[in-house]
Parts: sequence; C-alpha cells; structure tokens
Amino acid sequence: MSFRHINELPLGDKIFRIELASDDDTTVTLTLTGWQEDAPGTPLASGTLTLPLTDVPPLRIALNRALRALALVADVAEPIPDRDVLRELFPGHGAPWIPQHEEDLTRRFHAGESIARTAARFGRTPDSVRTKLRELGHDPRRPEYCPPDGCLSWSRYASPALVGAAGDTAQG
Repeated sequence: MSFRHINELPLGDKIFRIELASDDDTTVTLTLTGWQEDAPGTPLASGTLTLPLTDVPPLRIALNRALRALALVADVAEPIPDRDVLRELFPGHGAPWIPQHEEDLTRRFHAGESIARTAARFGRTPDSVRTKLRELGHDPRRPEYCPPDGCLSWSRYASPALVGAAGDTAQG
C-alpha cells in the first residue's frame, strides 16, 4: 500500500504544510515545511522524519505531550479540545457553499491549484472540497474533465423541467 496525504494550514500570514507518505506497508515519512505567504522561498520550518508505520501511534502521543508542554513553557493557549479542532483549523467547515465560492473553486481547480491549497483558501477540509467538486460534476482526480453541460450548469441549481416550463410560458 502506498499513500500520500498533504495538509496545508494557513495560520495568519504563515502557511504550514504537513505531508505523510509511504511507498510500502512498513514505513511512513512525515515532512513538515512552513513559510510566510509573501516569501514562499524562505522556509520558516522544515524537516523530515521516517519511521516504521507501527511507531505512528506512540509518536502521535509523544508529539501531543510535547506540544502541550511547549504550550505551558511558551505561555500560549492550551490546545483545543478534539471536537473543536475542525472548526478552529477550518473556519468554513460546515458552512454552506455560495455560488461565488463554487465559481472560485471551479476556477482554481481548472487552474491546477492543489486540493490542499484550495481547501486552505476556503477554510475547509480537503474532503469537503473534493465532495463539492463531485457535486459540481468534476472528478477531483481528473482536472482536465469538465461536465458536458459546462461548469456550474443550470441543472445544478434548477430542474430542467422548471427551466423548460419557464421558457414555455414566456413563449406562449
């Protein structure tokens, strides 16, 4: 099994990217990079850690404890309880999509922007962006494909029967 998971988190004027990747069932590589949005070429943080897949759960516990200890020493706020993490990291999580956001999402998707970066821009999870793209008739794995009736087609917002009925009454 191989996998690659990327999460980009914009925090103020900084962007942090966390990538988890594995080419086999035995090891996983965690890569962390951070930069300021106005200076992407100058890293604020960078590092790579490769470890056996079986050591991921203990590492998660160790990192959580270390970050909690750092919060006490650095006099920063206590970590957010798990149930509020999505709302804190993704402020748009659960909010309805508006047509302007759908148009911007489609434009970014066709421009080749990554799902992770697009999700960060909208304050949503990458899964919610993929789901919305599917609802709009796109395959997140195939940006070159566009629905036959066009992006953001009328069929997305109103049934063809209603649109046809409105046209029939206008003609008669």
